[in-house]
Amino acid sequence: MASLLLGAGLGYAINMHLPLLADVTISCIFLILLSRLRNRLKTPAQWWGSIGLCSGSYLGTASAMVKQMQLAGQTAAAYSPWERLALVVILGITGVLAGRHIGIDPDAVEGRSIGDLLKSLSGTFTGVFGVLVSIAFVFNGLEEARALSSRLTTTLTIIILGLVGPGWISHRLKTYQRNQPH
Repeated sequence: MASLLLGAGLGYAINMHLPLLADVTISCIFLILLSRLRNRLKTPAQWWGSIGLCSGSYLGTASAMVKQMQLAGQTAAAYSPWERLALVVILGITGVLAGRHIGIDPDAVEGRSIGDLLKSLSGTFTGVFGVLVSIAFVFNGLEEARALSSRLTTTLTIIILGLVGPGWISHRLKTYQRNQPH
């Protein structure tokens, strides 16, 4: 649990203070590394620390996007269309690269399947998301917590769809190629 919290806190703190494209790039690198190293992370501390770092990074990215939107005053003025396109392209490339490596290794460590990876990431996202919204409630009240929750949900939806769509397609293509007789 300590590894998970430390990783999530570190990933979140780092990504809250970087420009958007650097933020997304770092988060994507963490996800690609996690997908490649998934079968080599043998101890629970390594596994949960990596899950926490990846989840915290994406939540830090989403929070940085929310912060920029609030500073800009309008969602449309927060980033140029080219910056938003670059964000989606980086997420898509990450999805393709991660999808090609997740779940392919036949020598996988017991308990480190694609389902375990997704459940671990999903649960950590949900937990850290809840902590962020709860902190906003304590310090700023219900309306601010509701606004943060809505904005985080929107930004995370964009991030997750940008990753999962290309990742799923890439994973299915790799699985299909692997199962075809040569």
